[in-house]
Amino acid sequence: MFKVAIVALPRCHASGVHGILDFFTVANYCGAAPSGAEEPLFDCQVVTVDDQPVRGYSGALVTPTINRNDFDADLIVVGSSVEAAIGAEHLDWSLAPAKPLHGWLLDAKARGAVITSVCTGSFVLAEAGLLDDVVATTHWRAAPMFRSRYPDIRLEEDQLVVDNGQIICAGGATAFVDLCLYLVERFASPSVALACSKMLVMDGRRKEQTPYMAFYSKKAHQDEPIRKAQGWLEQHYADPVTIDEVAAVANLGTRTFKRRFKEATGETPIGYLQHLRIEAAKHLLESSREQTARIIWSVGYEDASSFRRLFKRTAGCTMEQYRKRFSYVSPAVA
Repeated sequence: MFKVAIVALPRCHASGVHGILDFFTVANYCGAAPSGAEEPLFDCQVVTVDDQPVRGYSGALVTPTINRNDFDADLIVVGSSVEAAIGAEHLDWSLAPAKPLHGWLLDAKARGAVITSVCTGSFVLAEAGLLDDVVATTHWRAAPMFRSRYPDIRLEEDQLVVDNGQIICAGGATAFVDLCLYLVERFASPSVALACSKMLVMDGRRKEQTPYMAFYSKKAHQDEPIRKAQGWLEQHYADPVTIDEVAAVANLGTRTFKRRFKEATGETPIGYLQHLRIEAAKHLLESSREQTARIIWSVGYEDASSFRRLFKRTAGCTMEQYRKRFSYVSPAVA
């Protein structure tokens, strides 16, 4: 029997913790012999730092099912520990409850256990030193904060599941489903994973977070001329725009403007403009049945082929695929 410990931290994603527990229970059902005589494939338990119940950020109570130090897990899943939208100034406070876990996680790794994270649980693994020299992923919106805090860790936030062998990371909060499916396939069998997929009526083919990502402009900086230029771009992204023109709005020379814009926002002016246009196109794909060619023109691009390539590279899918997945307008309303 494979022992699985799900770590629930204060203000965790409670449905994720219970969802993982439910998933492995389904895996036991799907992997059972017809006679039911064999022992379950997985012994899945919920643990906390101090063996006491914790409250998720929804207010739901999560109760441990076993004392942490009484359970030598073969697989540990660290759930989300930091809300995706939390400010960097609260990060140390949010991660503090997980500090007693660092030694436990390192000891588990030393004895051969597989350590995994879901969503911002990757911050806990990074704090414990478990992500050095491996590839990580996290919730796409927490990625800038992750990079700022751990600049030496290779982060691929577009990926849903990254497997380094003994260390595995999964992306956003509901990526626990993708992680569980992957883990069941790896530690049980592909046939059991497929049976779980059918039983839970879920698609096991998701690979990337890219289609779910949204661009959030960084304005929490002290460079007022750059903030002024950002506001101007957000109002004029559909117009023909030159960098010299935007630099003039900021009352800066072009070279100085480019340098300060990158320092303040983390983006080049051209990259920022492209993000604004892609987000505008996404909104129109979601909220209208306008032809894609007209959408491309309306967001400031004349070269449709160029924009389509840019959109696919950024969103991870074509404009048509994006509309099919995210549109909330009936085709009959055309």
